[in-house]
Amino acid sequence: MILLTSDPAAIIAVQNTFLPADPLSAFVVGVLVFILVVFFLLILALIQFKRILYPSEKPALKGLMQQLTDIVPVENEAAILTDHVYDGIRELDNNLPPWWKYLFYATIVYSFGYMYYYHFTDTDRLQIGEYQQELRVAEADMVEYRKHAANSIDESNVKMPDAAGIKEGDVLFQENCIACHGKTGEGGVGPNLVDEYWLHGGSLTDVFKTIKYGVPQKGMISWKSQLSPLNLQQLTGYIMNLKGTNPGNAKAPQGDKYEAK
Repeated sequence: MILLTSDPAAIIAVQNTFLPADPLSAFVVGVLVFILVVFFLLILALIQFKRILYPSEKPALKGLMQQLTDIVPVENEAAILTDHVYDGIRELDNNLPPWWKYLFYATIVYSFGYMYYYHFTDTDRLQIGEYQQELRVAEADMVEYRKHAANSIDESNVKMPDAAGIKEGDVLFQENCIACHGKTGEGGVGPNLVDEYWLHGGSLTDVFKTIKYGVPQKGMISWKSQLSPLNLQQLTGYIMNLKGTNPGNAKAPQGDKYEAK
């Protein structure tokens, strides 16, 4: 089956589908392969031993090949010549090789077991079932990946959150920041957050660092021990989104005007 995706987690999930599920399975497969190799070598050894004991007999391997292929010797081909001639070449009426017929019969027998296993049991191992299972595994892996990725956010990789993240930042702001900065960011004990003037830098990274590490000398605590890295990013995004909202009771500007480079 081909899974068309660029999702690393999904690719890993598909790759793992074709690998032994656990060390015990790998061990069992290895033992079976070893037994087959030993069995094959034992058969060859017995054939060689028989040749030594009975050198005048027809080689067993040659007799076996004759039974499996049903080849007509060249000197007897006149008996199976047909009237079909093409470009000076006459057709021989050879039988189908017995090995081919045996294999064909075996596939018919196998097909009944195949149909029962895949279509009449609850194993859900059809291609669509395997595909859906791989998607579920990939989704679970991606959720786990995002959970760890969210905890690795810092000032070196912080980015503006999406609309849902900004909404979460609004909730965080109302819970933690309005006492000093006002309900709409208009300012209070702390500076306003709605104009272009900042005391400690106005870039996304600057604001993130200010929230994360705080400004102890001015009474602002560090929030890195109380908020997760993802929450810090969401709160930063919300504050950046306040710029230009101009509430009527905004505190006078403080600090330096920030101009994006």
